[in-house]
Order: sequence, then C-alpha cells, then structure tokens
Amino acid sequence: MKVLKVFFLGLVYGWFMKYILDEIFTKDHLRMIANENTLLRERIKSLEAPKSLEAKSMKRTEPIPQPAPIPEPVPSSSGKDDLKLLKGVGPQMENKLNNAGVNTFEQMSRLTTTDLQNILGISKRVTQNADNLLSQAKKFAQEKSKSSPL
Repeated sequence: MKVLKVFFLGLVYGWFMKYILDEIFTKDHLRMIANENTLLRERIKSLEAPKSLEAKSMKRTEPIPQPAPIPEPVPSSSGKDDLKLLKGVGPQMENKLNNAGVNTFEQMSRLTTTDLQNILGISKRVTQNADNLLSQAKKFAQEKSKSSPL
C-alpha cells in the first residue's frame, strides 16, 4: 500500500513540475518571439523610410545633389575565398556573407561586429562569436597577403 502511495505522489509531483517548467519556457519563448517581431517591424520601417523620402523628392522640381557613393572594397585577385575555413562558418553562413557582398577574408575583416550581426541575423550564437569570426578573418587575410606575391 505504501508503494502505491509513493508512486501516486511521485506521479502527481512529476506532472506538477512538468507543468511549471512548461509555463516558464513557454513564456520565455513567447517573449523572444515578441522581441523578434518588434525588431523586424523596426527593420521594415527603416527599409520603407527611404522610399517615402524618394517619393517626396520626386515632387520637387530641382534635383537634390546626391552624396558621393561609398567605394566598395576591391575584391582580391583570386575572386572568392573559402569563408568556411573560419571556425563557426558553415555553408549557410557563407551564403549569407556572399549575398551581402563579402567574398574574401579581407572584406570580412573590415566589417564591424554590428555589421556582421546585421548580415547574419540576430542570434545568441552570432552575438557571441562575431568578434571571434572577425579576428579569424583578419588572421587569414594577413596570412593571405603575406603569401601572395605583390
């Protein structure tokens, strides 16, 4: 009879603990989703803002002088580097970098931490490893410049 009581008490206790843990993690997950939604809304607003400025500038009769374009970094003579050589960069991350115009270690080493986070998306993993990835890219760029003949 005692065994049945202990079993039943353990079962009820286990269900209670599972319910508590599920509530904690569900609320945390919902908070993360809400934060991500606000970040995405802000990003959409920032992307839509230039369009509204262009529409306003079209109404004017005299053209507004445009600032000089920022020159893109000159790609290396070999074209693309294999960014997957960096520890923590896989095929998807390399694809995101290439789509953003980062094809060489030298180009990647010129990025700031926030630039890299914007390119790769916001996640805990990227936030923690962004500085590490940039320092690795700088080392590879230095090694490549030493080994390539001028």
